[in-house]
Amino acid sequence: MRALLSWIEDFVEITESPEKVAEDLTLAGLAVDGVETVDGETLFELDVTSNRPDALNHYGLAREIAALYRRPLKTPQIEFPEDARPASDFAAIEIQAPQLCPRYVGRVLLGVEIKPSPDWIRTRLELCGIRSINNIADLTNYVLLELGHPTHAFDLDTLNERRIVVRPAAKGETMRTLDGVDRELDSDQLVIADAYRPVALAGVMGGLETEISDKTTNVLIEAAWFEPGPIRKTSRRYTMHTEASHRFERGADIEAAPWAADRIAGLLGKLSPGVVLSGRLDAYPRKLDRPAATLRRERLNRLLGIEVPDADVADVLGRLGFEASETDGGWRVELPSHRLDVEREVDLIEEVARIYGVAKIPPTLGLIGRPPEKAEHQTEDAAARAAVRALGYDETIAYSFIAAKDAQRFGAFPAIELRNAFSENAAVMRTSTIPAMIAAASHNLNRGETDVRLAEFGRLYKRGDEGGFEEPRILTLAGTGLSRAASLFEKGKPFDLYDLKSDVMTLLARFDLGPLTVDDLELPGYYAEGRAARVSNDQGVIAYLGEIDAGILAEHKIKQPLLTAEVFLGAVYPAGIKRPQHRELPKLAAVHRDFSLFVPEGIPFAAVRGAVGAKESLQAVEPREVFRGKPAPEGFYGLLLRATWQPESTSFTDDQINGYGAEIVADLEKKLGVRQRTG
Repeated sequence: MRALLSWIEDFVEITESPEKVAEDLTLAGLAVDGVETVDGETLFELDVTSNRPDALNHYGLAREIAALYRRPLKTPQIEFPEDARPASDFAAIEIQAPQLCPRYVGRVLLGVEIKPSPDWIRTRLELCGIRSINNIADLTNYVLLELGHPTHAFDLDTLNERRIVVRPAAKGETMRTLDGVDRELDSDQLVIADAYRPVALAGVMGGLETEISDKTTNVLIEAAWFEPGPIRKTSRRYTMHTEASHRFERGADIEAAPWAADRIAGLLGKLSPGVVLSGRLDAYPRKLDRPAATLRRERLNRLLGIEVPDADVADVLGRLGFEASETDGGWRVELPSHRLDVEREVDLIEEVARIYGVAKIPPTLGLIGRPPEKAEHQTEDAAARAAVRALGYDETIAYSFIAAKDAQRFGAFPAIELRNAFSENAAVMRTSTIPAMIAAASHNLNRGETDVRLAEFGRLYKRGDEGGFEEPRILTLAGTGLSRAASLFEKGKPFDLYDLKSDVMTLLARFDLGPLTVDDLELPGYYAEGRAARVSNDQGVIAYLGEIDAGILAEHKIKQPLLTAEVFLGAVYPAGIKRPQHRELPKLAAVHRDFSLFVPEGIPFAAVRGAVGAKESLQAVEPREVFRGKPAPEGFYGLLLRATWQPESTSFTDDQINGYGAEIVADLEKKLGVRQRTG
């Protein structure tokens, strides 16, 4: 926001240099990003936070400066003659949606002349970044920058029956806004209408058919107050960010509406001939009474660490527009309508601190208590993150919302809908992290990053079986491109399912999960058939991993394979980190035996390993070779299996090893129908 020093000085005397004022405002919470001189005028460039719409105008800034320097604040003098004719004979206002528009003020101006504004108005507007249009439109902008309350001017003669009706739009209604765009309306939007049609999007932009033109002679000035939420929603829906919506969606001052309308009427005599009809049209069906807040001396002193004199507390609050009356042990504070951001005792303490001066609070060493307790599974989470980084994955963070269609397609349980979704692509709480990971990979690929490794430690969101909500934790990995770059001596190696499996198993090896099984049973449908797997233990499924289906990748215009893994941290972290086990190195050599087997098609190696089970001295069972075709009979594939035994104190005899081997073959034949190759 731009503000003119000379305009602020209309309301408060300033003897300090512009640089000093900028520094003091910044320390008080209103950041001044820069001070410059343009055409002899000093301009402040301010970054006003979204909770301080009261400071988005020159009078509001003057109030802050008056409080900082303890100087009188001059209120704009609004005096003007009124025509004897009552405004209610020429226009009427009706509010049909008081929950969305509690107040609507109108002023009727007759016999005005539309012409350029005088230089002093145009100069101030243009220095603040607003283009001069005509005297009436400029008046509304001038009062907006001066007092902070948005207003709008209608050509009164273009309003059917000279009526204003504040109501929800009818579904399918249309109107053309001042920017010349036809807008289709919905029933959840608030409009300003005349007797038959919408003439403005409430709090955002007026309509083209009732705008002020060179032929206008009679004007209705609007100064209203709207609930911030619907204005914000309408502004986002149409991507229309205006000076009015910027203020209304942050919370305007409801008591400033009549003041702003009168200010325009009072300035009219300086800019145009014409008369102001007697009386305001002030529809005020719903009063916004704010409860008083309590400020305790003990609480104030404890939070600030100093004792602020009572007189200073009352003076600071009074200068900011709060009415503070002393009570036993503190103050009862009436909250002004222009400070909607102040609601609690701690807010009042912040107001006292920033105006009294944070520099007056001496630095002290905080009390040292017991160290904070670790969050649940903090150690396990740190170990998992370290493992993922070591494997070469970059951590990413995604939104917790996804599109409803993605939740239905990728999720394993019903999604939780959002009441006020800001777009169709973020309509529900996510039930899967895969859509976000696909989008993140696509974003990188579209920017020339062809070798991508991403990881996200996030949450899913679901309804609990017995009410309430659950937020299970999940780690998602994604990889695409090359796992090993090409060199002078070898070709590049594409990142494939085995690379991803190796990464997942390396990660899981950090935890005490017991024996793990890898199979291709009951996999999610978004993985390519035959190129996915699940990892489980005796407690259940721990992870899914695989290559995303080519059809899904085509929808996102991804032209190279993308592999993802979903690791369910709720099944991993409770197992705890695997503790190192130290034992004496074996003194005797291990013994290996290979078995040439024919295994029925469809039986994975995990099933073979499971059928062998745990046996005396058996250390490992590993696949050494897989082949299909002759000499394997139809319906079988060939498997060369290696078993390793480790003696502890005495060497094995041939008879012992032959017996161990026969036991393995017998188990496989009995449990899986495996045949041992002969000849």
